[in-house]
Amino acid sequence: MSESILFSLLFAGVGVLFIGISIPLIQERVPPNGRYGFRTRKTLSDSKIWYAANHASGQDLFVAGMVITISSIAMLLFEGGLKADYVVFTLLAVMIFSLTGALVNSYRTLKKM
Repeated sequence: MSESILFSLLFAGVGVLFIGISIPLIQERVPPNGRYGFRTRKTLSDSKIWYAANHASGQDLFVAGMVITISSIAMLLFEGGLKADYVVFTLLAVMIFSLTGALVNSYRTLKKM
């Protein structure tokens, strides 16, 4: 198995992990705490804000996880001899941009609450 395939599978696993982390947040099953969720002073100050903000940020994280997973699968499908460095750089860029977008959107949503 080539390094490109291994890295694609690794990033796909990370994307699936983000999806798994996001589901309890979307379902509003995570109570206010200091370790898991979208933790800010504002979200920790009011449970209504906590659940609403974590629902929205969970949706953003879910989308980011899907983007990462789909991009990783695309790299597997179109691998065709791509160098491992190219695969890692591309998927790392996808992950950084999608998670940054999720974070920015989460803060924008929180600001409206």
